[in-house]
Amino acid sequence: MRKSVAEDFREWLKRSVNDPLIKALLENSHLTEAQFETFLIDVLSNNYHPSLANSGTKVKLRSRGEVSRGAFNRTRDQALRNIIKSIYTILLLGCVGVFDTSRLDPFVELGQKLDSYVKSVKAREGALKHEKIVKLLEEELIGSIRGLASGRGKP
Repeated sequence: MRKSVAEDFREWLKRSVNDPLIKALLENSHLTEAQFETFLIDVLSNNYHPSLANSGTKVKLRSRGEVSRGAFNRTRDQALRNIIKSIYTILLLGCVGVFDTSRLDPFVELGQKLDSYVKSVKAREGALKHEKIVKLLEEELIGSIRGLASGRGKP
């Protein structure tokens, strides 16, 4: 039997949230797992398939089951507030010149590694020969994220 679009999206969402790299980033972000998941549902479900665009469907896509529209909207709003505050923090630090110091170089390096990782993952879809390289890069990124988050400084 063919899976529904909602089931396909829910499976994609579960894989995304359970990805080790996403988990490491999420642990050190200003979002809870519920906020992250709700934000992804709200932002990406419309692009995934038009049938997922209405709010009645979105509340059924959460991994822990259906929630009320009010709970969904509150969680989404909390996520948006946290994301906006994080963006303003980045803008504030840029405004006072913090990004011009070498102190943030490890984060810039990590950003470049993340970019390489994402490109490798996209390129490997359907080609398993790069599996080892991508896995090593993933492990290195997770270690770097945890190192930077713990204050060790160097990725």
